[in-house]
Amino acid sequence: MLPFKSLTSSKQLTPKIIEQLFAVIDDMAASIEAKGRIELLDDKVVALLFFEPSSRTMMSFQSAAQRLKAGMVFAQNAASTSFEKGESLEDLIRMVESYSDIIVMRHAMPGSADIAANTSKVPFINAGDGGNEHPTQALIDAYTIHKKKGRLSDLDIVFGFDSLQSRSIHSLSRLLAQYQGNRFTFTGPGELEPSASLIKELEDLGAQCTVTSDVNLHDGYDVAYVNRLQEERFENRALFEKNRQKYRLTKADVENSGCLILDPLPRIDEICTEVDDLPNAVYFEQASYGVPVRMALLAMLLGKA
Repeated sequence: MLPFKSLTSSKQLTPKIIEQLFAVIDDMAASIEAKGRIELLDDKVVALLFFEPSSRTMMSFQSAAQRLKAGMVFAQNAASTSFEKGESLEDLIRMVESYSDIIVMRHAMPGSADIAANTSKVPFINAGDGGNEHPTQALIDAYTIHKKKGRLSDLDIVFGFDSLQSRSIHSLSRLLAQYQGNRFTFTGPGELEPSASLIKELEDLGAQCTVTSDVNLHDGYDVAYVNRLQEERFENRALFEKNRQKYRLTKADVENSGCLILDPLPRIDEICTEVDDLPNAVYFEQASYGVPVRMALLAMLLGKA
């Protein structure tokens, strides 16, 4: 069981809750390896509402539900729902809750997850609300770091390259700021620096924050967490085109650095393909953890684990 009905922000994922979740995630990973599917949610229906493009998040939630033998109802874009006719988000959620036991939603509007969670009578999971938050991705990222580094505290972490608009960076930094001794370096174009409010929030939690336009990953960093420039969120297209290939990791940047390379994907320009075979490039392994992580969340929010 989790101490909240719905998950909308990584700020809810405290170190104590993370410890409990990691134990269940390990169990789910073991069940996949041993059995493939388990009858844990065979009496439940999961609603998946994806109103923004998605591949990893959408498919891993589908796989998680199927591996738990849950039923599913699904809507992939606004045109397939009565949003197209002007229906409100609140009315949509009231309708979907009558068809399902838990709702997972991705929506382009920041704050939409809170609206949906506050409306829904059944548990709700935020699968991304615009440029705001992506808490299930943050849990995957933290799980990967813990598997590879053995800790989530006392880490030197580089975040790049669109800290202003990347919901994945927002969520992971908020989660890790709750652990002692973490030091964050945000790098990328000056126009895409993290907001002053995010920096204050992280520093108030105890994280040390630095903002710079350039870093050397051979300077003792533990983790480099990079995300594509968020093309769909740029009002100024010229700014995107100016920087899309300027900020990218090459083999020379990361080889023999000892720095773990993570990326929530999709990879566009931010990491050269020559990096893929390096032992510290773990972003595809990171993506594979999406299924057991989301299995654990579904089961725990439904009181089944």
